[in-house]
Amino acid sequence: MLTAYGIVDTRLTPLPSLPTTAGAVRWIDLHMPTPEEEIAAEALLGFDIPTAEDRRPIEDSARLYRESSALVMTAVIITGVAEGQPLRTQITFVMTATTLVTVRVVDPLPFRTFGARVCTLPPEEIAPEALLVGLLEAILERAADVLEVVAADLNEVSLRLFFKDQETKRRAKSDEQMQALIRRLGRKRRIAALLRESLFSFDRLVPFLIEQSGEALTADCRTRLTLLLRDIRALTTFESQLSSEVSYLHEATLGLITLEQNQIVKVFSILAVLFLPPTLVGSIYGMNFESMPELHWRFGYPFSLLLMLASALVPFFWLRRKGWL
Repeated sequence: MLTAYGIVDTRLTPLPSLPTTAGAVRWIDLHMPTPEEEIAAEALLGFDIPTAEDRRPIEDSARLYRESSALVMTAVIITGVAEGQPLRTQITFVMTATTLVTVRVVDPLPFRTFGARVCTLPPEEIAPEALLVGLLEAILERAADVLEVVAADLNEVSLRLFFKDQETKRRAKSDEQMQALIRRLGRKRRIAALLRESLFSFDRLVPFLIEQSGEALTADCRTRLTLLLRDIRALTTFESQLSSEVSYLHEATLGLITLEQNQIVKVFSILAVLFLPPTLVGSIYGMNFESMPELHWRFGYPFSLLLMLASALVPFFWLRRKGWL
């Protein structure tokens, strides 16, 4: 789908069709474009728009470069977080002196929110470079929101693991198994990894944009990009802290599972020790040899029961005295 925005009465407005001159359109948004739409946009702008294969390489020379008078920049963003299926995707920004072009195959939330308010922007914020800065700010704002959600979720997991009383812990285990908790941490780790890749890509894109734009970049846009770069690096540091916390909570969860399993094994081991002496006594008196002195004794049966009970109680009290019970 191709959506073109042009200036109508000093406001940026969606146009019914693609104009025939590049100066009449400020923003061309190509969302899963058809070949015909790509050809029309390329004919209007006068250069080839990068294809999906062109955007695939990860080296900077393939993602950030100048083509004649246009800056071509490809960044990685995260999408599908709200739907519970986080994915990485690439978005290409092509900025010329008169037009901004965005090429994407998904419809992430920042594009929807920015597209909803683009028609209300003042005239000084509808230049191509200002539109690009606004889009970058919307994308980074969404990344910050996702990181805040991850941080809140990790805080809840930490409270559940370490700061609940024993009764609450038992109830939590009955409601949410530790296996589900590990999957939950795994999902947070994937989101953090995707965000890290996205932040790294923007950390390279913004300095490239500042350097290559030169005098064409207004003082306001340059200031906003400088602040944006500072926010990107702050978010990168925050994401690193969250990744470390995810790893720690994952290891702590596995450790608690191991401790619980060891406790169960310990109980069975103690039971085996307690029942071993009575089993030995019962086995001896179950042989029924004719020469056994207690075989015809009137109190032989009660005596054997008392002996089995005593042989079980002695190890029990000895284990308690050692502090193993």
